[in-house]
Amino acid sequence: MVSGDEPPFAEAIGRSFQFARELHQACGPVHFLVGISEGSDPAAAALGTGPGPSLRDVVAASGVAPGSGAGYLHVQAQQAALLLARTIGQSPGPGHLLIALLDQGTTEVVQALAQAGLDPGAVRQVALAAIGAPAGQPPITLPALTPAGTQDRPPLPVADLDRRAWTMLRWRQDRLPLARLKRHSDWQALSHLEQNAAWRLAGRLGLDDDQRYSLISHHADQVERRIAAARPDLRSGTRRPGHPLGRRALLGVPVGWGVWCHNRWVDLRDCLFWLRTLGDYRGAPQP
Repeated sequence: MVSGDEPPFAEAIGRSFQFARELHQACGPVHFLVGISEGSDPAAAALGTGPGPSLRDVVAASGVAPGSGAGYLHVQAQQAALLLARTIGQSPGPGHLLIALLDQGTTEVVQALAQAGLDPGAVRQVALAAIGAPAGQPPITLPALTPAGTQDRPPLPVADLDRRAWTMLRWRQDRLPLARLKRHSDWQALSHLEQNAAWRLAGRLGLDDDQRYSLISHHADQVERRIAAARPDLRSGTRRPGHPLGRRALLGVPVGWGVWCHNRWVDLRDCLFWLRTLGDYRGAPQP
């Protein structure tokens, strides 16, 4: 529940998440629009003057999950609102968040406003007046999004990946040493080594983070698919008594030592598997 003792900015966000939970959806920018509209400030009033149905009814009746999987977009809107408020020396409020949502202009927000009979330009003018900003205030600069392929932002489509990098990764996918997989730890080692290979390749080619994390995501997906198809029996491994994680922590030994030992074991496991498979990657294309 949203507490009445919270600042209006936090209350609007709280209402947004509560509304998304009611719809069993992940919270996105369009839910923020509803959270703002159900307040008692000028920003809410600007969203309640349309001739159409309420924004709550519009979003609830959409039949899809607008904003689902778009947490990275509502994070960007929040950051933009905070930056706007800081720039003009104010505490953040629903008006700043509304301007951020309008300037962000996601498809779901634009469509919801249209269905409620609201003009985005007119709503923005009211929101600007509410925070004391000039009517001619240009669109705010939005903070950079989290890189594609991180958090809940989807990776770039394969067609948009750097052609050189993806060609080299496809070469590796076609030559995965699947015959050398004997146990679940080999599966883990191969997956880890291939992710590292994609990371290094992106660095050598000087690719940006959108490309880097998208390449890692798509490559990891292909590697997992091929391993699962070749060795479905290795899908889930069981810990053997000699495995570092299979032993109970000794009394008096700091927890950090257990993490350190496990990390070293993973490094050793990966290194041994890498040595066993060096020949399988002979002739790999270079950047």
